[in-house]
Amino acid sequence: MLSTRPNTPDDEIDALVAGRLARQAVLWRDDPPAPMLWALIDEGALRRPVASPEVMREQLLYLAEVSRRPNITVQVVPYSAGGHTGLLGACTVAELEDSAGIVNLEDIADGRVTDDAATVSQVTLRVNSLRSDALPKGASRELIVRVAEERWKETAP
Repeated sequence: MLSTRPNTPDDEIDALVAGRLARQAVLWRDDPPAPMLWALIDEGALRRPVASPEVMREQLLYLAEVSRRPNITVQVVPYSAGGHTGLLGACTVAELEDSAGIVNLEDIADGRVTDDAATVSQVTLRVNSLRSDALPKGASRELIVRVAEERWKETAP
């Protein structure tokens, strides 16, 4: 929700969006092979209105489509999981072949990156625990499409 950051000029938001898009490009590359991505998404993120219904629908359908790529797994943590560690803040765990893993921990201030072994181990354990509460990838995709078509269906003016 970059557009909701107080006192952030449009050009800074544009630069942040450009950075995100550039990082996504690595998922489509062929040489070297694209990395594997596992994304855990809380069901509330599918249902919370953060854009127009049309944009929400298109974004969810896009998410469902990219989840079909062999290197991308998207799993939804359903409401039925109740309170879970994923609600404490977003994170990214990167496992690298030639070195220890690193984590990016996001918070209201922006986030931080660390390669501290104890922190990487703790975050990885929590992510794996959260993954056990998530729907399987096929059921997740079905839920994403269902929410896109039911919650965000276009209505006639």
